[in-house]
Amino acid sequence: MAAQTEGGVLRWFLSGRWQAGISIAVLFSAAGLVPFLAAPLLLNCVALVALVTLQAGRKESFEVLLIAGFASALFTLNPWYGVAFALVAWLPGRLLGEGLQWDVQWGGVVWVVIGLSLLALALSLWVIPRGVGPAFWQTQMEHLLAPARKELSTTQRQVLADMTRLMPGILAAGMALLWTLAALLASRWRERFQGVLVPQRVFRDWVLPDRLIWLLIATLLGISLLHGNALWPVQNLAIVVGGLYLLQGLSFMHLWFASRGWPLFVLTAFYIGLILLSQLLLVIAVLGIVDRVFHLRQRLAGSRS
Repeated sequence: MAAQTEGGVLRWFLSGRWQAGISIAVLFSAAGLVPFLAAPLLLNCVALVALVTLQAGRKESFEVLLIAGFASALFTLNPWYGVAFALVAWLPGRLLGEGLQWDVQWGGVVWVVIGLSLLALALSLWVIPRGVGPAFWQTQMEHLLAPARKELSTTQRQVLADMTRLMPGILAAGMALLWTLAALLASRWRERFQGVLVPQRVFRDWVLPDRLIWLLIATLLGISLLHGNALWPVQNLAIVVGGLYLLQGLSFMHLWFASRGWPLFVLTAFYIGLILLSQLLLVIAVLGIVDRVFHLRQRLAGSRS
């Protein structure tokens, strides 16, 4: 019954450009007006745009851009929301939809996520701060933490100051995760719309390209050799590259759990553990690197056969 209900909602959503455009505009406007729900609402916006591109086509995707962009500006009484929708929701969704069409697995989406992550990093490093550099992000963090400043110890302030320098990388890596989830949602929604009950494109098949290891090597060399202001962009690039390999490590963990035939609640417990013990994220990222360098998933498949 739940699957039928979801399929009915998807059919209504995809039945016309106006339904799709207005629905996405409502979600995007709510994301801007309700900050604590911004991430999940934006996730759904991007996934729905990708679904429109994947199922309805490129022309319909442009029509949704016009309708949703205008509606977002109208709902919020702010024309910049229309521009923001085009850049933040529609463009990633459109590219993810193209990536899903390009490859029956995740090859196209992987390259889209890599490209968008590097673009987001470049914007966060140089465009948004308008040349100010780390000082811009430090100022933003000070404004954000001003109400709780008296309650923070000197050590906590120092830790936050160090983290602030890495905000561009953290934001770009976070967006990479959001775009990956959006692609997963769009792919699954399309399968539900087509009546496919068993997922055909699953996260355990997510594989980064081998050549990305050279970017990792260059980043590590840059951290070792550069100093001063030149080091700041490379440090943030390391966060983004680490985030990409974190996705690779999580993909391998999905494959490993599936190879053991363990139930879903075990995987759920694994993610709860990651949330509670965030230090494990580094371990999973290293696992992702080891997987690509030593081809662990091929070895796992060989041991099963």
